[in-house]
Amino acid sequence: MPIPTDERRDDIVYFLLNKVKESGEEVQDISYAEEDFGGKKVSRDEVKEHLQLALDSKYLEGEMIEGLDSVWITCKDAKITTEGRGVLRSNFFKV
Repeated sequence: MPIPTDERRDDIVYFLLNKVKESGEEVQDISYAEEDFGGKKVSRDEVKEHLQLALDSKYLEGEMIEGLDSVWITCKDAKITTEGRGVLRSNFFKV
């Protein structure tokens, strides 16, 4: 189920997509923790919901896996899609 627009945080979506983009072209597991969000106040649940949104919206390919301790969540076999790159360019034109 998509996150309603008024609850969606584009800053979280940006950090999720950009970390995968920055990791290179190869498919790999990408883990997310509190320090990955540029000092912004985010919760584990928000990150989980937004990662699911990115997967459901086809911005990312992969499988979400719950993390342990300092790792909140992992996207197994993560790959940014053409749509995801487009979102980064159009919504966050600096990347």
